[in-house]
Amino acid sequence: MSFQVSVAVNDAPLQKITVTPSTTIGDLHSDAILVWKDMAIVYDVTEGNGNGPATTLEQLGVNSLSMIYVYTTSFPCPSGDIRSIVPAQVRLITQFASAASNLFNQAKTTAPSSSSNQNARTSQQADDGDDGSIKTMFSRKVLEKPSMLKALTENMFFRLKNEAHKLAFQLPDLVERFTQNKDQTYKEFEAFFRSYIEEEVHKEEIIQNNPNSAEAKMFLEARRNKELINEQYVHSMTHHPEDMIAVTMLYINLTINGVPVKAFIDSGAQKSIMSMACAERCNLNGLIDRRFQSMARGVGGLEKIEGKIHLCDVKVEDAHFSCPFEVMNRREMDLLIGLNVLRKHGCCINLKTSRLEFGNGTSTPFLQSHEIDSHLKEIMALPEEEMHIDEAGPSS
Repeated sequence: MSFQVSVAVNDAPLQKITVTPSTTIGDLHSDAILVWKDMAIVYDVTEGNGNGPATTLEQLGVNSLSMIYVYTTSFPCPSGDIRSIVPAQVRLITQFASAASNLFNQAKTTAPSSSSNQNARTSQQADDGDDGSIKTMFSRKVLEKPSMLKALTENMFFRLKNEAHKLAFQLPDLVERFTQNKDQTYKEFEAFFRSYIEEEVHKEEIIQNNPNSAEAKMFLEARRNKELINEQYVHSMTHHPEDMIAVTMLYINLTINGVPVKAFIDSGAQKSIMSMACAERCNLNGLIDRRFQSMARGVGGLEKIEGKIHLCDVKVEDAHFSCPFEVMNRREMDLLIGLNVLRKHGCCINLKTSRLEFGNGTSTPFLQSHEIDSHLKEIMALPEEEMHIDEAGPSS
């Protein structure tokens, strides 16, 4: 009897595949060297534990609820020990479980006045997961023991190559420097990483040996600032997670010449903009006054304005409004309603009710994210800060 099971190869996203109890490890991938089932290793090519490419899923105890992680010879393993490979999903589950456990224990044992700071530190330690030694690995002892330095270098090289974003929280300086030369070889990284450790050890020794020196105070201040940034980050993630999610921009539905258009509301733009494609779709080409060609200056640089539509009838709900639009040839958007139109019609952006309200009493809701997702893939919104239009009137 066939069934579906979740399988991930080389840390790719889990995918459902159809298997049978007699499906073998070799059937999952002919080049498999390591297989995890849920939270444990069930196959390691370097160990003769009885399991091999011919071992069936039934023998491994796999069912429809199991999650299988397969690693092949193409998956990088600088340490040389394939058992050091841990699925990204397993690491994430472990970190969340550890974080939840630590936060629960802190809530029971920590006084209310200091719970926020304690939770921030606990969350940071939980985020470290099996990287708890990261903060203390920069020591003279590491530099004096070649084997320890080699193992650490291999581990960091692998992690920076494959999961640098996970180290950015603990070691932002190292990640930033590494990303400036991501294609460096292991030999190049070896010299770079040793230099980095020596630099960090030097800073620590200055702080320990002469804490009152100007240099030590500078290092301590930088360290305190980093700790404060991390605490604020953890606090924000814990208490204000919505701040980490990109907000949906303000769009409304309107109609021009019977053609439905999604308009971007931008009170930071000085003028209202229509794309040439939108003008053509709404049959407004003949109304473009090309004497008003000019340049629009924004964060992205200068862009040419092809002309101006002086009076365009725009229907919002059941009301009609006359609006002027600058027309841009290459602007990858339909319509931008700027401050000139918003002021002209006494508009109020009401974020509490999530509606655009007009001075004559008309109001229309802002679109929900699911309504504009497909539209956002095809447009490029103008910068939110004010656009300056160089316009002196008809050019000829």
